Amino acid sequence: MYAEEKHVPGEEKTTVRLRGRGATLLFALALACHLAGPWAELASAQTQVSYQTEDGWTIVGTLFLPQGDTTARMPAVILLPEPGWIDRSTFEGYLVDKLAKSGIAALSIDFRGTGSSLGKKDFEAFSSKERDGFQWDIRGAVKFLSSQKNIDPRRIAIVASGLAGNYAVLEASENPALRAVVMMSGSLTPAAREQIQFRKDIPVLGVAWKKDRKSFQEMAEAYSLSENENSDLLFGIGHGTVMFSHTVGLEEQVAGWLDKNLMGLGAQTEVSFKSEDGWTLHGTLHLPDRVKANSTVAGVVLVHGAKHDQQTYYHMAPELVKRGIAALRFDWRGKGQSVAPGKEKGGADSSETNEKVYLDVKAAIAFLASQKGIDPSRIGLVAATLGTNHTLRAALGDSRIKTVVLLTSNNVPKGEAMQFLTTSDTPILAIASLEDLNYNSGSLAEATRQAYGMSKSKGSEILLYDDAGRGSEMFKAKPELQGIVLRWLEEKLAGAELGKSASR
Repeated sequence: MYAEEKHVPGEEKTTVRLRGRGATLLFALALACHLAGPWAELASAQTQVSYQTEDGWTIVGTLFLPQGDTTARMPAVILLPEPGWIDRSTFEGYLVDKLAKSGIAALSIDFRGTGSSLGKKDFEAFSSKERDGFQWDIRGAVKFLSSQKNIDPRRIAIVASGLAGNYAVLEASENPALRAVVMMSGSLTPAAREQIQFRKDIPVLGVAWKKDRKSFQEMAEAYSLSENENSDLLFGIGHGTVMFSHTVGLEEQVAGWLDKNLMGLGAQTEVSFKSEDGWTLHGTLHLPDRVKANSTVAGVVLVHGAKHDQQTYYHMAPELVKRGIAALRFDWRGKGQSVAPGKEKGGADSSETNEKVYLDVKAAIAFLASQKGIDPSRIGLVAATLGTNHTLRAALGDSRIKTVVLLTSNNVPKGEAMQFLTTSDTPILAIASLEDLNYNSGSLAEATRQAYGMSKSKGSEILLYDDAGRGSEMFKAKPELQGIVLRWLEEKLAGAELGKSASR
């Protein structure tokens, strides 16, 4: 996708190119914002703030909060100018207001030794070791934002210029609050490049001018190293944040990308609910933002396997939300946070306890279906290993269930699990690895194949891998598998786009 832009007098006319995923969506956002005009009414209120870093520096910044209803916790972006080159005001009048119109707060800061955070020593006199303190400044910014009552501490991103991009990536690799990184003419060390490649869950957006060859090469390499499907690369004119003033529409493109990767994560809430036999089960509910009034979305219950807990779906749940599907991941009885009084967390469970896990799945289905904004008639289930048969058993006779994904059946379905497969028209997606064997129950690939063979639905499918591992661990061995499962759920839940009418 190409968007031809006006050029600044004296500069070469250029094109803003969006490479990778989501190009059409971001260009539409850019066009809509551009037509509103660069002099549109300011959408944020600003306040000068300061905080102390862990190593004692006082960092000064400006907090920008969207105007209007701010009762719900909002995502936030930390704006980092290039140290020693430009101060935090570089973001005002450009990116800040575009973010505010999307309901995203922003905090711009002056790094230690610069601007209002000058302190006792100028940045230009810093040693390389002292410059590493910039990461403390970023960490302090995350803590400051997380302490604000109207900021969602789980949805924070960074926009960093030049050298700041390196420290942004390093902090994002360690800090779970940081969910996305934008680098403007970024400069990266080998350690930062390694983290971009290692942290597949963090999308990165690189922005550079093709004539700024060193920065362009760095940003192109960052994009190529990232395996996150939401990572992208933009072209502009100039260096760092100067590109905002030299490339009309660039701030809309960047704001659109951040909107997708922060607002798209939705709201995340710790929840608890009870099974019919009295177990208190703990989980995490992920809900899409911006569901239209009187509308509903589909939901998916994520059921872990015998050796895991709800964290096994840590990455999948937000990806469902980005597609407009709610997700509930939870710990079944005896796992994770769902432990009985007086019992050690993660301890071995009795066979009698394990036999009742299907009641936990039923409780999770009922809880998700009862939530405001959820369409109770469009529920999907994803289950791994020991959880597969419990999930099939829980789904028996439940017309709300529209599809089930089985990640390695731990044994051939029997009883109520088999009854569900043989009598229900609900399509299943069965997935296993051909080499997967249990010493006491034989081939799990064969058990999965038999589960698929029992399915009455003509829409059911099976996917057999080589050397993929078992259950939810297959997502790590075969990175493309998560996308396959997500697309299956989108299709089988009858178009889970945001704003589906509640009357349909």
